[in-house]
Amino acid sequence: MKKLNALARKGKINENASIRDSHSTIINADIEKVWSILTDMENWPDWNPEVKKVTLDGDLSEGSTFKWTMGRTNGESQIQQVNKPSTLTWTSKAKWVKRIFVWSLESDEGQTIATVSASLQGTMVVLMENHQKVYDELLSWLECLKNKAEE
Repeated sequence: MKKLNALARKGKINENASIRDSHSTIINADIEKVWSILTDMENWPDWNPEVKKVTLDGDLSEGSTFKWTMGRTNGESQIQQVNKPSTLTWTSKAKWVKRIFVWSLESDEGQTIATVSASLQGTMVVLMENHQKVYDELLSWLECLKNKAEE
């Protein structure tokens, strides 16, 4: 995980991972509002139906950990970068799969361009994950975030 943590601290995914993807959307809301929703991790289940539970250990800062359940997968993650209001990254381990998630927010005349990128690797990644699943998952995250921020 050392290499993955170092990449995530730089706001990067592993470009050599078995599965990687990135998507963006324009959200009709101020960047501060989007950032507030995104970083309020324990309330993710309120706006993303795939997330069942999140428990953040401590405050939102680099090195903090959180446990979460998404679908039928339980994961443990470590926050690698918090750069308000533009970047949030974390690494995660779940069932022999290692992941990097990178969220980037950019303000554009009262709107926010939100981008989420992910890379997945590990001995079981080809058996447990596929590109289409990750593609759909990232698009769903963006759609849910957009819907919540535009309420």
